[in-house]
Amino acid sequence: MKAKRQNTKSTFCVIFVIQKGKCRPDGTAPIVARITLNGEMVHFSTKLYIHPDRWLPLEYKTIGKTSEEKLINETLFDLQSTIKRKYNEMLFRGEVVTANKIKSSMLCLDDRSMTLISLCDLYISEYEKLVLSQDYGKESYFRYKVCRKRLQEFMLDVYKVNDLPLQDVNKRFLDKLYLWLRSERKLNNNTAVKFMHRFSSIHKMARDNGWVVGDPFKQQNLHLDKVDRGYLTTEEIARIQTKEFDSQRLERVRDIFLFSCYTGLAYIDVYNLSEEHLKEWADGSMWICFKRQKTKVPFNVRLLDIPLQIIKKYEHCRTGRRLLPVPTNQKCNEYLKEIAEVCGIHKEITFHVARHTFATTITLENGVPIETVSKMLGHTNVRTTQIYARITDQKISSDMAILEDKISQLYNMPIALSRESKRIEEQLVEIEKFAIAAGLA
Repeated sequence: MKAKRQNTKSTFCVIFVIQKGKCRPDGTAPIVARITLNGEMVHFSTKLYIHPDRWLPLEYKTIGKTSEEKLINETLFDLQSTIKRKYNEMLFRGEVVTANKIKSSMLCLDDRSMTLISLCDLYISEYEKLVLSQDYGKESYFRYKVCRKRLQEFMLDVYKVNDLPLQDVNKRFLDKLYLWLRSERKLNNNTAVKFMHRFSSIHKMARDNGWVVGDPFKQQNLHLDKVDRGYLTTEEIARIQTKEFDSQRLERVRDIFLFSCYTGLAYIDVYNLSEEHLKEWADGSMWICFKRQKTKVPFNVRLLDIPLQIIKKYEHCRTGRRLLPVPTNQKCNEYLKEIAEVCGIHKEITFHVARHTFATTITLENGVPIETVSKMLGHTNVRTTQIYARITDQKISSDMAILEDKISQLYNMPIALSRESKRIEEQLVEIEKFAIAAGLA
């Protein structure tokens, strides 16, 4: 009804034309969008180019034979749909619609529009303030910056533009992005899905502020693949622990890695650990009382003899408040590969493997209840702990040995023979007697 009140004879048209007079050195001409509304005509660049003899002027598209031409046609179709949607949205809001107003909206020059990269910049800027206030970790901050970079690379590669309006982020856009991450960036499924989750967090800011309506991420059906998280066995820990290294850097990283194996601390928590986080309890034992950097959940871990020895070993080389001389995470992982090779361990070892090892080999395998392990790891839910921990063959063997001892003590008696077995046994005895009497045995 509102559209009729504006103009019952409204004429609206969107087509695409090429500018032959502005060909580039390679002979390709720019493709521009032409919006016509009630006799008013405006143009704006699509940032796409095509050779004039590959353009169909009456159909407003390329010939579509090559993959590049097909991609251009697909992009033009999406662009035309977006322009028409903006036109209908303005009509629905009861606004006076002009061709220039639609063009401004497409170029994000009006108050209602925001681009995808502008949203990323705003989100990262606000996240940085939380990092500086030490409420959030730097690692996630850098991941969001990588997310922004990848999004821009994707738009340049697929849409041939540096930026797009937020309204263009729909299921089709997200499906193309996921496919691009898997095929062009060669990411595995879990890494690509985590990227999409990070992008969804950024997009949520736009939804919360009313800059976009609806959540296109709900229409995607992406799932993380189940991963068997790596850990070290008791024998592998002993091999690393008793190895003598000629290199001081390898020895230092080995010690810090072992510290995490016996405490369950993540890299960032070991890095931030200071003397103020060590507490002596009433029974004389030493504990780490800390909050996880990632979740801010408090946790308490009793220091066993090995981590206490490591702390004492590096007392002389403390810098500032930090308890241990921890290199960067990248350097740790790089040196751990060398350590694994030197120790003859054929596993991909990263620093986070220490946390898995604590959950699996050090605690659960030695009978520590999973609820206790969950508290020490700083988890708020036992189900999270179950991701890290698993029942090992050694634990099964140990449990079955205990069961065997108990059964032997409780049920230490011969198994009764069946009637048929008794009859056969009696016959065998008679045959043996006959053989002896006949001199055959």
